Amino acid sequence: MAKDRREFLKNSGVLGLSGLIGPFSVFSEDHDFLNFQQNSYLIKNTEILSMDDSVGDFLGMVLVENGKISEVSKNIEIPQGIEIIDAEGGILIPGLIDCHWHLWTSLLRSMSGNSLQEGYFKMTARYSELYSPEDMKLAAKYAIAEAIHSGITCISDYNHNARSWKYVKASFDAMAEMGLRGHVSYGTYRNMKESDSTDFRGIKTLKELIESDSKYNDIKLGLGSRYANYQDIMLDWKRARDLGLRITIHASSNESQKGQIASLYNKNLLAEDVNIIHGNAITPREIEFVEKTAASITMTPYSEMRIGYGLPKINQLNESQINCCVGIDTTALTGNAHLLDTLKLLQNLANANAKNEFYINPKKLLKMATIQGAKNLGIDNETGSITPGKTADLVLLKKDDLNFSTGNKAYHLVIEAALPSNINMVMAKGKVLKYKGKLTGINSDELIKKAKERFSEMNQEIG
Repeated sequence: MAKDRREFLKNSGVLGLSGLIGPFSVFSEDHDFLNFQQNSYLIKNTEILSMDDSVGDFLGMVLVENGKISEVSKNIEIPQGIEIIDAEGGILIPGLIDCHWHLWTSLLRSMSGNSLQEGYFKMTARYSELYSPEDMKLAAKYAIAEAIHSGITCISDYNHNARSWKYVKASFDAMAEMGLRGHVSYGTYRNMKESDSTDFRGIKTLKELIESDSKYNDIKLGLGSRYANYQDIMLDWKRARDLGLRITIHASSNESQKGQIASLYNKNLLAEDVNIIHGNAITPREIEFVEKTAASITMTPYSEMRIGYGLPKINQLNESQINCCVGIDTTALTGNAHLLDTLKLLQNLANANAKNEFYINPKKLLKMATIQGAKNLGIDNETGSITPGKTADLVLLKKDDLNFSTGNKAYHLVIEAALPSNINMVMAKGKVLKYKGKLTGINSDELIKKAKERFSEMNQEIG
């Protein structure tokens, strides 16, 4: 039967000739048929962790209609003809939100080596010059496929190989084709001269283009700022804000950068539209500045620790009123894109620092990767929680694996036990992108092949 359906799709032209299959058009023959082209479903028998205090957490049902969550309740009358997903007691959480990732570096997985010349910055600088806009798109799709596998439905991509607007548009195209919502920061590039001005001509060109095409409606453009003390920072941020762009900046990442957040505050630059990345060297006074201005901080603990920036200030930030979020940063350092494991690392680090088994609540951690991430990106009225009226960005973890079957403390299970392989379903904007452990929207084998081939070519060019 599955073969017949696949033959029908092939004959009807739904399966493309390129091998990279269009979003939502494919099913694996290993799982039961589900109509992935639609965006209305009823999810039943699921333990709901809503991230919305007004909704609460309970065993119940979620009705998705036309890509939106229309009802969340213990019992819902089943609409006639709707597709039903039986969670069989599994845990349903909002789609995860990654608030900082350099998607283009995904082809360089674990390429940060053991010497200064092989280190992250010099290594990525060498490879960055070999990328074309087509390579940027391939790398972004390669990263996004892993993100979906890991339960991520929204990504904030900081593009710091922005050699022209076409290099940044590649991320928009990849996200649109893969079915995710997102945010793309137009940054600089590795060998850009200090005297070169920020490419606002390219920013405006790209902004006009994406705003003229509805396929980019759920992907926003932002400014990837240079460092905190560069000469034109105040002018650049004003120009960005005049264009309605949110701003992302790496600041106070390590001890050598101490005081950068204070510098931003003293220039009256910090506000709720600013996403501060890392902040490992943040001081108590700077925590007050960030609280006062409602800026957000995104921690990327695996990359921060791997590169030697020190430990994230999780305890100090946890005790503040700052909107804290998390990100992968780069798989050139982290090796993988398992965002739930990032939360587990933060939990263990916070409890170890406090010498207290009960110091940090796993629900608070999950908020960093859901509703707080949405707030950071200015989309908390659209996503980040299982709330009626919001977009259906959902992740289902089925409790039927050796590592994820017993136990009934749902938040602890999600943070401490879950692996990407336990993620049974990923839904973004009401479309099922992963089902029964398989990606539905892309030929993974073909994507892996293309990524490996291009990396091999670049590696030969590097010598």
